[in-house]
Amino acid sequence: MQSERLSLQPFTRLAPWFCRMKVALIYAKSQAIRQKAAEVFADQTKQKGELARDEIYPPLGISILGAELEALGHEVKLFDDSIEELDTLRNAMEWSDLVGISSLTPNARRARELGKIARDEIKRIVVMGGPHPTTNPEFFLNAGAADICVQGEGDKTLPEIIEHLHDRSQWENIQGITFLKDGVQFATPRRPLVKKMDEIPFPAYHLWDIPKFMKLMVNPGVTLITSRGCPYACTFCDAEMTPRQYRAMSPESTVDLMEMIVKKYNPPQLVLFDDLFTIQRKRVIAICKEIIKRDLFFEWVCESRVDTMDWEMLRWMRKAGCVKIYYGLESGSPDMLVTMKKGVTPDKVRAGAKLNRQLGMYFKFFILYGFPQDTVKDHRLTEELIAETRCDAVCCSILQPIPGTEVYEELKPYLIKDVAEMEFHYWHSTESFKHPNFTHEELHQERDRLLKAHARATKGLIPKLKRKAERLMAMIRHPEIVADLFEIRARRKRYLKRVAESDWAYTQSGQRDQVALQVPNVTAD
Repeated sequence: MQSERLSLQPFTRLAPWFCRMKVALIYAKSQAIRQKAAEVFADQTKQKGELARDEIYPPLGISILGAELEALGHEVKLFDDSIEELDTLRNAMEWSDLVGISSLTPNARRARELGKIARDEIKRIVVMGGPHPTTNPEFFLNAGAADICVQGEGDKTLPEIIEHLHDRSQWENIQGITFLKDGVQFATPRRPLVKKMDEIPFPAYHLWDIPKFMKLMVNPGVTLITSRGCPYACTFCDAEMTPRQYRAMSPESTVDLMEMIVKKYNPPQLVLFDDLFTIQRKRVIAICKEIIKRDLFFEWVCESRVDTMDWEMLRWMRKAGCVKIYYGLESGSPDMLVTMKKGVTPDKVRAGAKLNRQLGMYFKFFILYGFPQDTVKDHRLTEELIAETRCDAVCCSILQPIPGTEVYEELKPYLIKDVAEMEFHYWHSTESFKHPNFTHEELHQERDRLLKAHARATKGLIPKLKRKAERLMAMIRHPEIVADLFEIRARRKRYLKRVAESDWAYTQSGQRDQVALQVPNVTAD
């Protein structure tokens, strides 16, 4: 594939043999979160919504870094703390010359723990990267858990760190890092973001046991990311990694990556982890047309904003195999949407939801409760909008203020503990601040109430007939989608045949162990 070959051009300068290193890259994951999820799922008195546990996917960030370092001649091993034992991680640290650890805020404590093991016990140099080291490098540096924290994207930074790893006099010249100089925190100028996504190599999937991951998933599939950044300014979103700058792979390179994954791993689905896949309408349609042009047939899911959708783009997405779209709605209250700086209105949500229903697209809304301005009235408006739009699924999380976000600064006076010192899940949340209008337990009760309101509006015979009638009326008004339906069904038939002949045929049987997988069932009761 030409685009795959071209994507490696910036990294083809191989390191001399004496500079080549063994690098262990680890994605830190809180072990307490997994245990808590299991405990909550076992409690039959609690509503769980869709999220009983995190889905387990190979981490894409360190996968891309691994590909970049391999292209430079370094030996790389990747590890996901979600599924590995601590002894395995220790052995990896002992094997390596350098340990790189990726950390989100919920996993900061675990990342710090792993960093201290690598530095104090195994005597390795540790580089921390990811959102929390970007916004709070002192959390790791002052604890002696890291030698260097990377700020923002590490694509160009990590190779340069490796090149000068043992020459501290050169660290001041490396853009985008923070370290301790004479015991004082020293930050170099921020490195510019990668502009051309086609120059980034495809993730090093070959460094993972992909079948092992898929066997652990609720919805088995392979993940990919085709763009970075989001131009919107939501107050709860940490944009420090990619400060509001959107960049995307070309349609041809995007489909090259999809085709490679499908042909090599034959997964039941592809999961796009782009922050906002549909922001560039022409690009999305071009990707869909390219999928069909190459006669590829696979199913895929993505995340989006409901106000970015239009009839033509959604039609092409359906025809090209998109089966689910997850929308960040956050609230049904006009006041809260303004407070969050979502840049969307309830009317736009209604219009976008109607498009999804008419075209037969499965869609889910993400809701976020717990903003300091939240009131009972706002929650009731959200319930009304969810019931009116009749999304297929709803996921309501409780706000956790993340360092580096606007809402975190707003909630500082209400914090009862350092968020980074917690091990929290956005669903099974731990109380980190005192809400002005609700107790923590009341917020969870409000969330459960929303789930039940959604179930009443969507489950049962009447809601299903209503959905089918709306789809039928759309077909009458737009005969072209009848032809689409035959095309979609023909492609899906080939897709189902391919999956049935793969190792993942069991995903179609409907007889998986829902208890072991912690898959809940929400009712209106």
